[in-house]
Amino acid sequence: MTSRRHLLLAACSLPLGLSRPVQACDFFSSRLRIWHPWTRATRVDADSAKVCMRFDEVRETDRLIGVETPVAGGCRLAGPGIPPDRAGLSLLIKQGEEITLTEDGLHIELLDLQHPLQVGRSFALRLIFESAGAVETALNVDYAGPR
Repeated sequence: MTSRRHLLLAACSLPLGLSRPVQACDFFSSRLRIWHPWTRATRVDADSAKVCMRFDEVRETDRLIGVETPVAGGCRLAGPGIPPDRAGLSLLIKQGEEITLTEDGLHIELLDLQHPLQVGRSFALRLIFESAGAVETALNVDYAGPR
């Protein structure tokens, strides 16, 4: 009886051992992985914040078309080559590619902040994709911003 129990335990744990562990900052749509959405802490008088994250493990092409969070009144895609007056969000994420949103490069800008963002806080962040629909993630305030 004991050997049968050991075989059963070994068989049940095998799939777990082969799986890649999920990280606390990983979020998944049906088409891709979203890794660690974060922003810097903001000053009291700040009205915007840059959001960074990475999209990878892209199994099917999709487009990020919206971001919703209770800490901002809106958002836009920002970065080099994107006119500052361009409204809205449309980010094509192609199958097999990886996109990293960074402070100095392409990023999402939260507009009309409702309050300062403080280090260590986490807020709801809904990413809306054209095909995969909405993905509930968390926006982490990781670092102090420039003074």
